[in-house]
Amino acid sequence: MVADLVPCCNLVADIGTDHGYLPIYLVNKGICERAIAADINEGPLSSARKNIALTRVKDKIETVLSDGLKNIEKADCVTIAGMGGELIASILEHRKEGMTHFVLQPQRSYDVLRYFLAENGFEIKKEAIAKENDKMYCAFYAEYTGKNYEITENEALLGKSGLFEDDTLYKEYAEYRRKEIEKAIAQIEKAGAKGERYEELKRLLEIFSLSV
Repeated sequence: MVADLVPCCNLVADIGTDHGYLPIYLVNKGICERAIAADINEGPLSSARKNIALTRVKDKIETVLSDGLKNIEKADCVTIAGMGGELIASILEHRKEGMTHFVLQPQRSYDVLRYFLAENGFEIKKEAIAKENDKMYCAFYAEYTGKNYEITENEALLGKSGLFEDDTLYKEYAEYRRKEIEKAIAQIEKAGAKGERYEELKRLLEIFSLSV
């Protein structure tokens, strides 16, 4: 899903690359000419180096030890997958000149990230949903324009349905997110620890229920 959102370009920087599978795939498929596999920890980066060395495109992929974008000087496209929305937003604060295309796949706090993008000139152009067994994931492609815009709370939580290629999967995804909130509410009720978090979840449940 993430790879399908990456536009054809010269250089991709994959932040939090882990095993390096994404940059390897992107270069192998000719989606990008070259790639940077970056990670904040030496362990995952060492694993990525080993995997890259086994490919025919090893000379086209560079590994960089970097806290987010701090040690990345240039890239046409930046991919960040598998992190929380807050963390992704903090990484994007270090965007460098020329970094204009972004493919982002948050694991949680989708609303935080979408609000950040809208308030900081990153326009979401396309969204996608993937389903694997009983899990569902969402990713989006954004371009930096420097122009801020407003989004509704519903759009922050679930994205704009018109940006998804498969509206049927969008409805299923909304239902999936609604059920997650219901489970969280049930856990709080079982523990008897109702508070601000409980009230916020109840409010969000109403929004999700209207979207299904």
